[in-house]
Amino acid sequence: MHGIFTWVVLGCSAFALACTSTNPQDDAGSDAGAAINGCTTYTDMTASGGTITGPSTATPAQYSPNCVHIKVGQSVTWNSDFSNHPLVPTSGVGTQPNPITATSTGSSVTIAFPNAGTFAYNCGIHSSIMLGAVEVTP
Repeated sequence: MHGIFTWVVLGCSAFALACTSTNPQDDAGSDAGAAINGCTTYTDMTASGGTITGPSTATPAQYSPNCVHIKVGQSVTWNSDFSNHPLVPTSGVGTQPNPITATSTGSSVTIAFPNAGTFAYNCGIHSSIMLGAVEVTP
């Protein structure tokens, strides 16, 4: 019986080691370089702030450019048909609080970015296909 007991203990120890091994790539805290609303590269608009164009009809289309980079204190202007494609900050994604305000009327809105961060936005109706981010650096 002593031999069986030893085997069971060794078997459990091996199982416990296998169950507790970790993979550093699975670390939930290692999101450096993670895409925000699909943005991994950004169009540089630091020379004068940015302009983002959305669709002018009811047909959904991606914002252009959808991922922009500006400096703290600069503004971004969105031109789109906001009644068919309301601009909204993407909830819980990117830097919070987000200065992008929900806009559902008109065809142009300019928003200033007083703080650094990456601020996500999307169309309130077509959120899975019309989305982007504003990266703001000092």
